[in-house]
Amino acid sequence: MTGRSRRPTETIEFGPADVSGVVDRMDRLAAAGDGWVNFLPGMPEGEAEQPSRGFLGALFSATQAPASMATWMPAGGARRSTASGSEQTVGLLHPRGRAAVARLASAGVAVPAGWRVGQDHARRGLIVHPPSGAPPGDVVSWTLRAGEALAAGPLTGRWQARVYLPLSRSTTS
Repeated sequence: MTGRSRRPTETIEFGPADVSGVVDRMDRLAAAGDGWVNFLPGMPEGEAEQPSRGFLGALFSATQAPASMATWMPAGGARRSTASGSEQTVGLLHPRGRAAVARLASAGVAVPAGWRVGQDHARRGLIVHPPSGAPPGDVVSWTLRAGEALAAGPLTGRWQARVYLPLSRSTTS
């Protein structure tokens, strides 16, 4: 058979008060050193659509969808560079433009002490690296709070985790 096999996925619906299912999957991905989790906030019906823009607005604007999307990746991912391959990574794409770290701090969601900021860019988003010993529950909690603080529209308080499982399922069964 030619071509690449499709990576298996799971979807978990959850609220910030019960992240145990997500933490369990993060533990499994960390043990495998492969896979990732995308965190998508729930938005009221019709709120997730981008405002209509003209051609020039679309060409020159950095406007994104009103919700933030976060991605967590475990340390040791084979597809990652050696500079960040030994650290877990949280990336946040958000509609708030530049200076996300300062916005988060002013909203009471500062990047925790010991976490390294890898990027804070208007179009490419915010990338932070929690230390290897950071508990997954703390990483999820901060990620959700940061995603809420950087959203530009109303949120429902519910989240969806799309878990991209390791290509070898032996550690996820």
